[in-house]
Amino acid sequence: MTETPSSIYLGDLARALGELNPSDDVTRRSIAALLGLTWDDPETPRRQTSRPPREPVRVPMRRVPRPRPRLERSEQRGVTLPLLVEHTREEAAESSINVAPMGESAPEEFAPAPPFEPLFTPRWTRAILSTALATYGDDGQLDVERVAETLARGGHLERWPTLSWPTLSRGIQLLIDRSRSMAPFIGDQISIQRELKHVVGRDRVQTLRFAGCPLRGTGAGAVTAWSEYRPPPAGTPVVLLSDLGIGRPLVGDDRAGVAEWVGFARLVRRARCPLVAFVPYAAPRWPHELAPLVTVIHWDRWTTVSTIRSRVGRAHEVKE
Repeated sequence: MTETPSSIYLGDLARALGELNPSDDVTRRSIAALLGLTWDDPETPRRQTSRPPREPVRVPMRRVPRPRPRLERSEQRGVTLPLLVEHTREEAAESSINVAPMGESAPEEFAPAPPFEPLFTPRWTRAILSTALATYGDDGQLDVERVAETLARGGHLERWPTLSWPTLSRGIQLLIDRSRSMAPFIGDQISIQRELKHVVGRDRVQTLRFAGCPLRGTGAGAVTAWSEYRPPPAGTPVVLLSDLGIGRPLVGDDRAGVAEWVGFARLVRRARCPLVAFVPYAAPRWPHELAPLVTVIHWDRWTTVSTIRSRVGRAHEVKE
């Protein structure tokens, strides 16, 4: 077998024979011919001629230069992959990216606070509060039917009867939980307190603070000045801004148990006052022992006026 000046080498022929695995010399010669090479069978004797033998002429093979990196066809996937990628030392060390060092950050106490986002949707807050805290009062419109019925029977009226109407005229008693578990909701407590003064009236809101449970003491000023809790006059709604002991602070022992909250709720009910609690945790976590004693409202963005009415109705029934 001899080579002809070409860019195809014996290695290419060897690779083709290894892939195709021909079984006879005829096929091997055909493969070599397709690659531009000739196949000489060493077992076949050459035809003798009358001319004396002469030295074979050696034709120098000219290697065709190939660009770097060398590329070779993969035997498994038939894709062209680089066999070698070289970089000089100067190229590896050279860098054109210059990044200026970051400036020193401001102290944490001077960092701007994130914007406050209240738990209740702001445009619904006043409607939610007025619906949740309204009680029935006798200051509604004139009850024409009762007047007509009384006069038709020949009776007399000492005062004009009126229809029961939802009202906030009784005011409220606001109890704000200052336990450690309510620390993340201080901003919401302040926001609700401000909104209640607009809805009910500043002079009709009695604000008291407590820690754990109001039975441990309440007050409007410093903790040292707190005293025993006393319910408001009959018919006045009592409003709790608390987690009802659901949250568990990492430190401190001001968390109240369910039994303590049940005792407080029964005290308020004996005073004939509606008890409403705004709790920042979902219903599955509410203590079921408090369900018949407290109107619990989820303090959350998804709470709407229709949600309140499904729990309270038009207003709370009170007995004075």
